[in-house]
Amino acid sequence: MEKVLDPNITAAVNAQIAKVADVIKAHGGGVEILAAAEDRLVLRLQGHCAGCALAPLTFGVVLNKYIKEALPQIKEIKYTY
Repeated sequence: MEKVLDPNITAAVNAQIAKVADVIKAHGGGVEILAAAEDRLVLRLQGHCAGCALAPLTFGVVLNKYIKEALPQIKEIKYTY
């Protein structure tokens, strides 16, 4: 996926990231939107989140749920480090 940053999708995703931001920051981590297209996202885990054993729970379950509830058109969310 080429680096596309749709401003409407990016804003909506940032609103969902904000819901878990305190937990992520408290653990010394972060998340960055690398690409946001009509139906796909690429997010980069930063800091202590990269490689954390709980990252699949925080991001793969919780954040994915928030994003897909707010943006049902998103079919694929990929994470990278």
